[in-house]
Amino acid sequence: MHRFPVLSVLLVLAGCVGLDPSPGVPAARTSPSVAAPGVAADPGGGRWSRLEAAVRARIEEASPGEVAVVVLDLEDGGGLAVDGDVEMHAASTMKVPVLLELFRQAGSGHLRLDDSLVVKTEFRSLADGSLYALSAADDSDPELYDRVGSRVTLRELARRMTVRSSNLATNLLIERITADSVMRTLDRLGASGMRVLRGVEDGPAYRRGLNNTTTAAGYARVLESIARCELLGPSACGEVVEILAAQEFRRQIPAGVPSGVRVANKTGWITGIHHDGAIIYPPGRAPYVLVVLTRGIRDREVSERVAADISRLVWDALVPGGAGTAAVASPPRPQAGLPGATAERVALHDRHRSPALTRRKFTHREYWSVLGPIVDGAAGLKREEIGRSAEGRPLWLVRYGRGPTTVLLWSQMHGDESTATMALLDLFKFLAEAPDDPRARLLAERLTVLAIPMLNPDAAGRFQRRNSQGIDVNRDARSLVTPEARALKSVRDRYRPDFGFNLHDQNVRTRVGSSERLAAIALLAPPPDATGREPDGLVRAMRVAATIREAVEPLVAGHISRYDDTFNPRAFGDLMQAWGTSTVLVESGGWRGDPEKQYLRMVNFVGLLAALEAIATGGYAEADLALYRTLPPNGRAVNDVVLVGGTVVVPGLPPYRADITVNFADPLARTGSSIVDIGDLPGALARDTIDATGLFIHPSPSALRAQADGPAFLAPGSPADFVIRRGADPDSPVVQVIRDGVATPPSRVSQ
Repeated sequence: MHRFPVLSVLLVLAGCVGLDPSPGVPAARTSPSVAAPGVAADPGGGRWSRLEAAVRARIEEASPGEVAVVVLDLEDGGGLAVDGDVEMHAASTMKVPVLLELFRQAGSGHLRLDDSLVVKTEFRSLADGSLYALSAADDSDPELYDRVGSRVTLRELARRMTVRSSNLATNLLIERITADSVMRTLDRLGASGMRVLRGVEDGPAYRRGLNNTTTAAGYARVLESIARCELLGPSACGEVVEILAAQEFRRQIPAGVPSGVRVANKTGWITGIHHDGAIIYPPGRAPYVLVVLTRGIRDREVSERVAADISRLVWDALVPGGAGTAAVASPPRPQAGLPGATAERVALHDRHRSPALTRRKFTHREYWSVLGPIVDGAAGLKREEIGRSAEGRPLWLVRYGRGPTTVLLWSQMHGDESTATMALLDLFKFLAEAPDDPRARLLAERLTVLAIPMLNPDAAGRFQRRNSQGIDVNRDARSLVTPEARALKSVRDRYRPDFGFNLHDQNVRTRVGSSERLAAIALLAPPPDATGREPDGLVRAMRVAATIREAVEPLVAGHISRYDDTFNPRAFGDLMQAWGTSTVLVESGGWRGDPEKQYLRMVNFVGLLAALEAIATGGYAEADLALYRTLPPNGRAVNDVVLVGGTVVVPGLPPYRADITVNFADPLARTGSSIVDIGDLPGALARDTIDATGLFIHPSPSALRAQADGPAFLAPGSPADFVIRRGADPDSPVVQVIRDGVATPPSRVSQ
């Protein structure tokens, strides 16, 4: 849990925009759209100042030529801008806002991505309406020209425009969605440094100076909006990121980060112009945005090295293991010193993790469009339909190996609990891609592995807990009213598995015992009845749980707990245990800086693979039961945010001192805020604490509840929208703005 003293934030903001960052280094020119990067940016000894000095030194080596750089850290709001407001020709970077607008229009129902356009090569000039033509010889994607006269879907054109930087696909899409619409979306985002006026290769417009342009700050703002999913729904946003991550041109920003790190980027180049902008997804923390624009460096290899070197400097400053380790606010992912077996399993995950799913919200179709071809194309994997959901979606069982010991894993019986579903995708991708790996051979020879990766597909598509009948499938083990529960029970009865893994996500606010540490993983060997006895099957499950703890402890040390072991006669885990299957419950909680649960996805992979190996070798029988028995229990859930020490100012009432607690409807995405409590709350704990001591909290009108016989008042259940000011006067200086529960530097908010 983290405290953000608001006064210190104000001082940091001032330092970012007005102070000489280090002796002999000129202060950065900072564009208005990133005017104050640095919420909690430099409390650890000048991380951003050191980074800026290093970036400027590398830029100096690139002379002659101009280099503009912007960094935005979504972990804590910090960042820097070096010549971030210098306008340059956009080249193909303008294809990113085109991509964004296309998906925005699809989301609003103006078009469908499966709609198609006839491929043509002639277009009207912005300058005078005359026709100009594109040529395959001047395009990085000549294949599309072979399809002139045929129809191609908008989705394919979007991918070609981005992944291959197809100019022809770009012009076809701009003609469909219009440059004016792209500009309106850029204005809506506040990306004033970016202008998309026309398609590419429009010679008459170029000669009149009617060009697409960008600043580093403007491009960074567009990428930030994609990283935060500001305009798109989760599924569309994930697809946009996936398209960017499939980029074929990777010699600039992606070349500066370690192999295997996910980078969603888009380059752009013309004579003397070489740009790149990217969203970088380091494991175990929130992503960051980096834009590097260059002009006047004629040698493309030189400009690529400049961008790659700057990318490496930023990585080293922001990611654990680099120069900025001390300033990282979240519990870091271990980069070195892992025990051998854990390190090997992490490396396996890095190698085989599917890049097609990077967000925790996805549909049945999206999931099986990725896993289905993997399973169907692998000799050692098979799938079969074991039933249909309440709405008729197929329930798939995946099978691997023909060994004597049978293991059954099932995930996402609650539609909004998808962490292990992603881990199972990666596990089967590993088994498909590396059948000769010793671990894969061991599992194939000793085990029959059965998995139902998505048991509740109807709810998964809506990201809700219960199935479409309104029933909690995990509480239907006795009555078997739901088709999903009947399918799971039929698999259990047919195969009578020796071991079972019940894979879930738990409340991300849950603490470990009485500590202030949030629980990343909770384990349980559920009891087979309410007697408290420990039959052999339960003890076996305890030893497997101990094996998982030992495997993942180096990754989430101190953040592992034991789930509530009260027997529930309606729950699948408990009854599986009673039916003779040694069952382990794995609950994925929260991890700081992991809003899409990608780090915990890896932790699940490591833990499940370790457990399967131990079952295959019989090594689980030697696991120390103390590792399970000494797990601290799940503690109570904390709040998401607490504001402490402030004085509340409501029109028509005298100012009063009060603390305020806030929770989010989606605590990982930090959306849908509501006030929980108001008053003297000295014991209130939260994942984030905002210290407003000596300051005044002015609720926005949306946070106040009207009443007929008196002034409006602040009440639980209202959105957490506040402006923190220096005084009680509504015109006093702004220190901090909180919108929908999220603290935002005042210079980044439209007043």
